[in-house]
Order: sequence, then C-alpha cells, then structure tokens
Amino acid sequence: MDALDGLNEQQRRTLNQYQSITRSYDIEEGVRILTEYNWNLEEAIQNEYRKYYKDSPEGDQSTSASSSLLGHNRPMTERRRKSGLLYFFFWPFNLIWKIIWSLYSITARLFHKPITTNEPRHDPRSEADRFLRNFESTYGTIHPNFFEGSYTQALNTSKKESKYMMVILISEEHDDNDAFCRSVLTSPELLDFLRHHKVIVWGGNIRYTEAFQVSNILEATTYPFIAIIGLHSPSSSVSLSNLKLSVIDRIEGQTNPTSIIRRFENVMARTESTMNRLRSEQSLRIDREREMRMHQERQEAIAREHNRLMEQRNRELYIRYLCQKISTNMANISENEKVTKISFRMADGSRAIHKFKGSDTLEDLYQFVEAYPYMEEYANEPSINRIPDNYVHKYRFTIHSAFPRTEYQPDPTTNIANVKGLWPSATLIVDPDQDGDSDEEY
Repeated sequence: MDALDGLNEQQRRTLNQYQSITRSYDIEEGVRILTEYNWNLEEAIQNEYRKYYKDSPEGDQSTSASSSLLGHNRPMTERRRKSGLLYFFFWPFNLIWKIIWSLYSITARLFHKPITTNEPRHDPRSEADRFLRNFESTYGTIHPNFFEGSYTQALNTSKKESKYMMVILISEEHDDNDAFCRSVLTSPELLDFLRHHKVIVWGGNIRYTEAFQVSNILEATTYPFIAIIGLHSPSSSVSLSNLKLSVIDRIEGQTNPTSIIRRFENVMARTESTMNRLRSEQSLRIDREREMRMHQERQEAIAREHNRLMEQRNRELYIRYLCQKISTNMANISENEKVTKISFRMADGSRAIHKFKGSDTLEDLYQFVEAYPYMEEYANEPSINRIPDNYVHKYRFTIHSAFPRTEYQPDPTTNIANVKGLWPSATLIVDPDQDGDSDEEY
C-alpha cells in the first residue's frame, strides 16, 4: 500500500489501466515501470511488448510470458480438457498432431518475425494506416471500421467507453486468408452487427511489428484469428475500479459471418448486463461532470462580467475625480505664478492647450489628456473626494514630443520644471495604444 500513498488520482487510474491491460498485479513493479516512462501509459505498454518480443520469441517461454499480458483468461489446462472414451481413442493421433503443429508454429513465427534492424521503425498509427491501405487496395473499401491507432489505444478506448472490442489478425501465408478477408470481413450482415453494437475493431497483419507482437500476447496459432474482448468483473461488484479487460472468446481458423455473430451474441448474453450497468454509471458520471463544468463556466462568466462592470465604473469615477482636480488646480493658479503652456495634439486630431505649474508632474500631463474630453460633461457632477479603493488606472495612450521624438512616461515623481523641452512652452502629441483600447469608452 506504501507505493499507492504517493500517487495522485490520475496516476492511480493510469496504474489501474496498466494492470488491466498487462494483467500484471505487482503494484510496486507497475509504479516503477510507469515512472520510468513518465506515466505515459501507451509508451510503457509498448516497451513492455518490445521487451517480451525481444526476450521470448519462441517455445515454452513465449507461453508463460504472454499469459502475463492481455491474453486469454482461461487456463491452458481448461482449454485442453477432454472427456469420454473418444479422448483416449484419439489421444495418440492428437499428440502427434500437436507436436507437428507446434513445430510448424514455431518455424512460422521465426520466419515471419519482422526484421526491424534493416527497416525503418513504424509507429503503431502508421502501421494501422498501412494495414488499412493494403486491405482496401486488395479487397475494397467495404470492411469493418478498423480502429485508427495502436492496439493499446484501442484497449483504452474500449474500457473508457465501455464497448466490446474485436481483434482481427490475418496472415497472408494462410490458405484461408483471402476467403476470410474477401467474404467474411465484407459481409453486410457482420458489418451491420458490428455497427449496431458499436464494436471497436482493431485489425492487423502479423507481417507488421505490432500485429505480430499482439499475436504473441494473445497466443494466436491459427489464422485468421479473432479475439472478442470486453470488461469483466472478477467479483459481483461492478465499478470502474475492479473491472478488467479480458478475452472472453476467441475464434481461430476459417469461419463465417453467422458463426462470428452467434459467438458474439453468446458473449453479450453473459456480459451485457455488466456492460449496461457500467455504461449507466459512466453516463451519470459524464452528466455530472458536464453539469459541474457548465456551472463553473457560468460562474466564471458572471465573475468576468462583474469585474468588467466594476472596472468600467471605477474608471468613470476616476475620470470624474480628475476633471474636478484639474478644474480646482486651474482656479488656484495666481497671475504671477510661473507656468508652462503646453499644446496637445489629441488622438482625434483636435488640439488642447493647458497651463501647468512647475511643481506639476509628468503624470499630471497624462491626467489632463485623460480628463479633457469629459471636462464639460462632468462640470456639474457631485464632487468626488477620493479615488476608488485599490484602483490602478491604466492610460491607453502615450505622450511624446514631435522632434526630436521624446516619449514621456506618467511619472508622478518628476516635476515638469525639471524636464528639458517642457518649459516654458511645448507642443506634445498624443498617440493611442496599438491595441486600440483608447477608442473604447472609459
């Protein structure tokens, strides 16, 4: 449990998916591998595939290694179980056949092993695209809606959306391959069934790297090969936390659309109630998340509008305050007081002339330009004693001299009398900001 204590919710879900796909329940080992690949689920699983592919290409080691990943969930002894007198009668023939077939399978796997050292490596998405192009060029565009992505991505989608998954593996060197692709995979009856039940179909040719790895994982020995995968709960409790992806049925060798549909319907009869309960649970969760997201978006929109109106109101109050301040300062200038007369060319092309005392600051220039358009409008408004609390005014323009160009910043600490070029008179130009905010009211 110590390994889980340091994981967040997203990492716990990723670990659960990793265990579900690889059927490896060593928590510490899973955390170690996922940490090594920076919690990238697909990369971690793909690299585990490659390790298996490199270390265990044949023989008994292949069987034990592949069973730890998403292979069939039936023990080998169960699949080999026979009963009755026929078993003892056919046992010698069956043994000889198994020996011959095992030797053939091992030889075939050795010769079909993709050569990745001399060929450029293709990512799973590229291999999926190549498989689809080759299939359509040979058999046409009528086929199952093959999943466009890696085997791992298809598994994740199957679990996330609570859908059945069908894995189809083909081998061009098997005699039944052409008839299977041309007749079975183009059957309208089968295609309608897959579409109706929204089955995720992942296909691959074992001459390609990933499909060959998947064939090892699923222990495919006869082609064409079909695996029906679904979510299975080992206990009576059905929830996202304990559902695991399992191969519920497998079809090997030549078959027909009717047989595939019948096998699929048998699987659904055993698992559909569980799948429906899970879909209902997921639907409720999605609805809750959507409702929470919409509520959050509404609250954020309300907050943005409130802030915009508050900003607009504070800006208006501040400009009214400036209008009153400038009017008061003009009335307090005595006849003998030294002033500078500054002419402003406004952004709209108009001109304004104003007298400033030597003790006025550069920010007073900006305050005059900001308030000038509203002086008459606010002349008779009630007095404002102070600016709004915590309000920081943003000027949407700059002021500079014509030639040589000197830009003046709204510095509240620099007196005009100390600035060369502003005393005893000056002509300044007002330029709006490039973002156009100066054109907005307030």
